[in-house]
Amino acid sequence: MGQKRGATGMSGGTGALRAWRYRIFAIAWITYAGYYLGRVNLAVAIPALGGEFGWSKAALGLLGSAFYWVYAAGQLVNGHLGDRLSARRFVALGLAASGVLNLLFGWSSAFALLLALWALNGWAQSTGWGPIMKTLSRWFTPAQRGRLTAFFSPCYVAGHALSWALAGALIARSGWRTVFWVPGVLLLVLALAWYVLARDAPADRESTPGLPPSRPASSQTRTRGSLLARTRVLLTDPRLVWAVSICFFSGMIKDGLTLWGPTYLMERQGLGLSSAALTGTLIPVAGVAGAFVAGGLLHRYGARGETPVVAAMAGLIAAAVLGLYALGESRLGLAMGMLAVMAFGGHGMNALLLASLPLSLGPEGEVSSAAGTLDFVSYVGGGLGAALVGWLQDAVGWVAVYAWWAAVALAITAIAVGHARRTGIAVTARLAEDGAN
Repeated sequence: MGQKRGATGMSGGTGALRAWRYRIFAIAWITYAGYYLGRVNLAVAIPALGGEFGWSKAALGLLGSAFYWVYAAGQLVNGHLGDRLSARRFVALGLAASGVLNLLFGWSSAFALLLALWALNGWAQSTGWGPIMKTLSRWFTPAQRGRLTAFFSPCYVAGHALSWALAGALIARSGWRTVFWVPGVLLLVLALAWYVLARDAPADRESTPGLPPSRPASSQTRTRGSLLARTRVLLTDPRLVWAVSICFFSGMIKDGLTLWGPTYLMERQGLGLSSAALTGTLIPVAGVAGAFVAGGLLHRYGARGETPVVAAMAGLIAAAVLGLYALGESRLGLAMGMLAVMAFGGHGMNALLLASLPLSLGPEGEVSSAAGTLDFVSYVGGGLGAALVGWLQDAVGWVAVYAWWAAVALAITAIAVGHARRTGIAVTARLAEDGAN
């Protein structure tokens, strides 16, 4: 960050290379934001689907769960494939598939068909993050990645907020089906734009002066072992077990809030559907703030700050959930503040564990696998949480949802504190042994 812009900024290099880097960054930013148009739109449509077809919240929650579970599996498989296939073609295919599935979802009415289509959409949506990250890594140097990450991170927040705002406007004017038709068409346009404008690596533009050739991956960074073998090893790695557990529980809160946030604002705060969708955009905005704060604290305190940050953010979530319970109904400003705190904590700990922790692991070449495995676990928990929230609303009401979220947050705190104590005891024992020797 402190070096000269020409050396570390995104504009580093010759004029031709700078122009291509800006182009690749822009189309990658817009493309990944666009994925969210066809991903989180279901949350806005859920109340209308329940009203038209009379489906229970437990059944509607299964739609979100099916997406999360298939998306989780796709993170493992498509991340693996993304290292071996052309990102230009793979992302375009995934976007186009998601666009078609959104269009078909909007034309369907049978629950079983909607469930199958949304599950398949989870698979199509999982083609984005890994291949796009691979593309950016080939166009930018390691010295540029810190700034690149800072500028790229807001894209998913922008996509999430735009999706809810667009869906709210569409559903108020044209009904729930347009919430899927319009994003479906936009995703098809984005798929074409990505394919036309993106390039996998500078080597694809050898005729343009100033573009360096791609560097082949070293033997140290090649993926080792089968997908199932690597996943099994990582899930049982003593260094990751605590993080795996926390990712599972934090996904329950983060993705449960994402799916049911607009419904809460309608049922507990009395907002109309379009107003709930627009007001709910504060949730992803607060989430990215949590990610920035978690990253900043980790940068300041290093590895010793991991468990305290996770425990503190889980404590914030528990306090916010208790605040929601105490508020009751018709306290919109305070309720939005509590939801924002929940999103802040959930996304903050999630970003810390899914991004920063894998980077601290070795040996070289296991970082991508660790990140994919933790993301997989997070979305498995998210799918379970989405279904449970729907079932609890039907069976007991929102008070049961509050109790569940608070219990999960306290479980995260206990896991983090327990890991910190075990780590501290191990370090103390090692120091004592070294002193004795």
